[in-house]
Amino acid sequence: MFGISFLGWLEEVGTWLLVIVFAVVLLAFVGAVIWLCQKGILKNKIITVIVTALGSFIFTIPLVSTTNLLIEKRAVNMIISQKKDELKALEANIKNAILKKQNLELENKNLSQSNKIANLQNELDLLKSAQLNMDSLNKICQLALLETQLKQNDVRLEEIDSSEDNGLFGADKMVTQILVITTHDINAKHGVDLKDVMIKEDNRGILHVCGIKPKYIGSDKNISDTKLCEIRKVEYKKSKDKKELIPSKVLVLSDNENVNRATNKARTFEIEFQNRLSQGLESNFLDDAVVKLAQNFIKLTLAPLSREIVFDDNLNDGVSILDYLNGRIKAKEGELIDINQETISN
Repeated sequence: MFGISFLGWLEEVGTWLLVIVFAVVLLAFVGAVIWLCQKGILKNKIITVIVTALGSFIFTIPLVSTTNLLIEKRAVNMIISQKKDELKALEANIKNAILKKQNLELENKNLSQSNKIANLQNELDLLKSAQLNMDSLNKICQLALLETQLKQNDVRLEEIDSSEDNGLFGADKMVTQILVITTHDINAKHGVDLKDVMIKEDNRGILHVCGIKPKYIGSDKNISDTKLCEIRKVEYKKSKDKKELIPSKVLVLSDNENVNRATNKARTFEIEFQNRLSQGLESNFLDDAVVKLAQNFIKLTLAPLSREIVFDDNLNDGVSILDYLNGRIKAKEGELIDINQETISN
């Protein structure tokens, strides 16, 4: 740019010098004609006028041409200067546009990262909330879903021994029995053990859940009352058609030995009942309801994490729900750390 400007300046100076030279020559010519006239060399006026006009015409042509060239040069220089100014303004606009674009891209990137961070933080909060719900329940390793009031009578009648006796009592058959009647008033809690529930996520993001097994968890009221506990002998006689034996007489054995024997047997029956209760055998009619409630709870807890949850009892592999949640939380926390570090480095 400096070289081009310097050459333009030299051209303009040279043009000005030519204008001055031609002007000086023209003035010198006119002065010479005047001097010749004063000396009497040019006496003929007509010749003087012709010579003056011809000389002025001859010397005026290059003067005018040079002047026009100078004017054109000035105009060109002005145009060039304007174009340079326009070019500078355009370059400045381009730089500003590039800077604005870079700032906008940076803002968009920061906004995108902010949105991504917000989304990750939201997912992390949901995961931690689900983990908290599961972990709070997992501290007792069980999830109580249903509480029922069970009131029932447990009647146990067992034959201890029997014998044919046609002699002393005239009976066709004598049977020794123990009869125990116990009432139960229980507030029973039913649910599932979360440690048995497994989960697996497939490549479509669908969660498969298995291992929901209903069980008796416990009770806050479990009252047993033995209404009857006795050992008795029962006489049987044949019916008139001799086809069946009909009870004809019952004798309760009230001696201490048989009373204690009956009491001990009642305790055994009660232990057996409580074992059946703890194994869910006394309330297995509630299993379907417990499974449905467990599925609803798991769906409600995991719904923010997956668009679809499938309960599949044929699932062969998987991890516990808590392990699954812990793994996802660690993965999201890692992503969040990476994005924050990238934001800081930028």
